[in-house]
Amino acid sequence: MQSSNAKSEKVSEILSNIEFLLGEALKKCGNIYDAEDLTQDTLIAALSYMARGQEINDIKAFLITVMGRHFNTMLRKKYSGATVSIDDDFTAYDAVDEIGSIEDRDETRSEAENVRKAVAYLAGTYREVIVRHYMHGRSISRIAAELGIPEGTVKSRLYLGRNRIKEGVENMVKFSEQSYSPVKLSVAWSGNSGLNGEPESLVNGDLVAQNVLWSAYKKPVTVEQIALSTGIPAAYIEPVVAKLTEGELMKRIGSKYYTDFIIFTVEDKKKHIPAQKEFVRQNFSLFWDSIQKGLDSLRQCDLYKKLQFDAKNSLEMYYTFFCLDHGIYMAFINGFGEIQDFPVRPRGGDWIASGTVFFEEFKIAGNIDILSHSYSGERIVHFAKYIDCENLELHVYGADGFPCYTYNCSKDFTFYPGNYMPDGEIAKLLYILHTGTDPESVGYNPEHLKAIPWLVKCKILRYGDGGKPAVNVPVLTAAEADMLGKLTAEACNETGKMLAAPLTDFLKGRKKEIPGHLQSVPLAKQYMYADNAMLFAAVREAIARGKLYDGNYDDDSQA
Repeated sequence: MQSSNAKSEKVSEILSNIEFLLGEALKKCGNIYDAEDLTQDTLIAALSYMARGQEINDIKAFLITVMGRHFNTMLRKKYSGATVSIDDDFTAYDAVDEIGSIEDRDETRSEAENVRKAVAYLAGTYREVIVRHYMHGRSISRIAAELGIPEGTVKSRLYLGRNRIKEGVENMVKFSEQSYSPVKLSVAWSGNSGLNGEPESLVNGDLVAQNVLWSAYKKPVTVEQIALSTGIPAAYIEPVVAKLTEGELMKRIGSKYYTDFIIFTVEDKKKHIPAQKEFVRQNFSLFWDSIQKGLDSLRQCDLYKKLQFDAKNSLEMYYTFFCLDHGIYMAFINGFGEIQDFPVRPRGGDWIASGTVFFEEFKIAGNIDILSHSYSGERIVHFAKYIDCENLELHVYGADGFPCYTYNCSKDFTFYPGNYMPDGEIAKLLYILHTGTDPESVGYNPEHLKAIPWLVKCKILRYGDGGKPAVNVPVLTAAEADMLGKLTAEACNETGKMLAAPLTDFLKGRKKEIPGHLQSVPLAKQYMYADNAMLFAAVREAIARGKLYDGNYDDDSQA
């Protein structure tokens, strides 16, 4: 064994050959990037060799030999990285400098790759000390100084990290199907979204975030477990978990995290639809009588009579959607005695999230019922002051179940990036056209004016006198909006009372069970897809019975 002084001198001599090694590596590799990697791996191999107490007589010759072996490995495997292995004392070393058969080397490299993967899937607390100590050869005292923690803490984390790596190597074959066949998860919400579109913006379009949430849904798990489940190293998982936790889609309990909202499958969404449709047919009068009373009153109002044909249809459909949406919910409240609480979120908004997980591509065939009964709740855009208007609001129900043109998701809508026009821009445009304001005088984005032909096709606008675009949806004053609000409130309250008992009885045995640790999921969300299709079922039944006209949005319902 070498003395400490002799070993220190050897280390210094090895490091003094960096420039020499880099020159040799450049000759072999032909580019600085691969040359730097080759030089680094050669140095690590030499230092690791010495760390195990092996003696090196001719350092330069030894370095050239190690570099040659590494270069051959690069050529053979296009450089798979330093192959690090582990013995009983967790001594990191490079297997290329070991003499043995090709079979032994291949087996060692395979073990080494598993070690490298196990290190990658460690949580940051352990990974940062393991990498510094075993991969970069730094002393415990230096690591403690770099991280600002006691040396004892470094030793403890090294010990725990070693054990976790050994466990990781043993469990490497246990990667879940999710690691090679990721799920897709969409997030919706009730309430008001955050300043940046939360919670949807935290998840939708981010496949890593979606799979993190699914991995942590059934039970609380550590970052390392999420990493193994998804097949993504912990270093990439940690910031996603932090983002989702900060955004309150996940919660932390000790060292574990869990997804803090209910997640449905496609099967959950469609299995109760046939029963809901039959329930509506049998109890149609309970859904419709109060709404019909309000519609009759609405049709006699001056605000209704002054509207164009399409605007009248639009107002009737909005009124019906609103009354059914809120009436069914009030029936649930009356039956179960529970009101959803919408917590105020850290990034603005007050919302409750829910999700749907897709294990394969969603196919229209076999899922027609889901699509034809799908709707998004009321969206409201509000401007306290716009031009000379003290209070401008746009109210929208997303009637996704109607095969109609929609202003914010058409492939033809190519003039706007992403084929999407925000509700706020629609609201401004409608006000500008309704008041005859010059768009340029108020700084309205001229790009949005290119949407006018498409909005006419969507029946949001129409061409009036002289071919000028005009608003084709109902525009109400504050007083008229209050009158409409009173009519809807009466219908909702009455529908909620009449439906409470039969709806409660219908919902028995149809609750979506959730993991036991989830405490924040409202009961209404657990029954969401047990009554969600009733709105469209009631609308179509009303159309079929001649009580409502849908503006030719849904030809199928006329049959």
